[in-house]
Amino acid sequence: MRVALAHAFASRDGATPAVVVPATPANPSTSASASASDDSLATPRIALALSGGLDSMVLLDALAHWTQSRRDAGESVAQPLAIHIHHGLSEHADEWLAACEREARLRGFAFEARRVTVPRDARQGIEGAARAARYTALAERCAAHGIDWLLTAHHANDQAETVLLQMLRGAGLPGVAAMAGAGALPVTSSAQLLRPLLDVSRETMHAFASVRSLSWVEDPSNQDRQYLRNALRHDVMPAIAAHVPAYRETLARFARHAAQAQSLLDQLARIDFEAARVDTSRLQRSRLQGLDTARLANLLRYWAAREGLAAPPEARLDEWVRQIRDAQPDASLTLPHGDAVLRLYRDVLQWTPVYTAAAAAADADAAADDVALHWSGERLWSLPQWQGSVVFEPVIDVGADAQSAIAGIAEAALRAQPLIARERAGGERWRERADGHSRSLKHWYQNKGVPAWQRHVPIVWQAADIVFVPRLGIDGAALCVDGPRWRMTWRDEA
Repeated sequence: MRVALAHAFASRDGATPAVVVPATPANPSTSASASASDDSLATPRIALALSGGLDSMVLLDALAHWTQSRRDAGESVAQPLAIHIHHGLSEHADEWLAACEREARLRGFAFEARRVTVPRDARQGIEGAARAARYTALAERCAAHGIDWLLTAHHANDQAETVLLQMLRGAGLPGVAAMAGAGALPVTSSAQLLRPLLDVSRETMHAFASVRSLSWVEDPSNQDRQYLRNALRHDVMPAIAAHVPAYRETLARFARHAAQAQSLLDQLARIDFEAARVDTSRLQRSRLQGLDTARLANLLRYWAAREGLAAPPEARLDEWVRQIRDAQPDASLTLPHGDAVLRLYRDVLQWTPVYTAAAAAADADAAADDVALHWSGERLWSLPQWQGSVVFEPVIDVGADAQSAIAGIAEAALRAQPLIARERAGGERWRERADGHSRSLKHWYQNKGVPAWQRHVPIVWQAADIVFVPRLGIDGAALCVDGPRWRMTWRDEA
């Protein structure tokens, strides 16, 4: 479809171009979400992000012609959906919504509008906040309608501007690789993002719109040069075009080369990640010691992206590399980054939520109140003040051999007295087995390798006796191996 729609602009007479239908992406939800009609099941469900500007109105018109041409050829094509996001940032926003709905319905599209709230004091700036809110809303509507492909009207000029903008920001290869013709949305979504006009210039689109007598809205903010992209568009690009007429093609080729180079770096990072990983999300620091500075930085950058985190600034990344390489074998590290913390403990690196750092340093005066539970068979005891829950699971005996019996706490004991979840006060003691010695929680945490940031958990009591300690287990004095009994475990819910 991308190639087919782009070919629409090679002809200015409005003739319907020959097109190619995109392959259906893997999307098991499509058949459940789509209409039961034959049309909706025959081809992928398509949606268009419709702002009302020149670019999206041109794509709307071209997509309408593509849809009609397929139907004229006897193919069954699902009704496309136009989605308009109302940001509420302009006094003309209501007029734009009305224009989008009118033009979409005139062409036989289904239409839906969604209003979003854009914080004006967002850390990423108002443009970044609007973009984040827009894609989140688009992804939600795609999921609601079982959409396979979401089309946007980004074009060749947008691509060139993005490359230069990212270079000026020092964004590195992922940034200067700019926009792919097809790929994932920048937020979690089963729909795929398609940019069918990425090789078409704005000038060609304007000529096409004139031939087709299209109408569109003009956003006054696009003339505001306080935004760097607008300054590039109005002041820099015309000067470049005067000396390098093929600048769009040149920058697009540069972006493709950057994307290829980044792909190779990601492949190398995956090799290093697999060589160092302890489990699905933790790495052995000692296995990274053989990597040189650049290769370790590449791995850490890849790992942050894998965790869904923003790319770390160069200075921060350099500091991570230095501390990880120079740390002693028994060292602990705490390296904050956005909403997460990269931690080193007992030679293992892992990402944790920020809340654990704050909780571990919580003031004693802010200790959580006791919480009581009169247990009567509950499977889950939610304790949000400790960002987790106690999970109860019945023990099922699988054999008559007492030696292989699984220990748990007797059901009768659980019902006998209320369970009390209480903040640690210091001095508590726990035993692993009924015949073992009780020792301080600090001893057991160290013995079991529980890092300090995971120790902000409640202690579960019955009267004056400890019954359960998260990350350690049921106290040995409460364990039994016969009769109805239950396991107790802790589940983090940060």
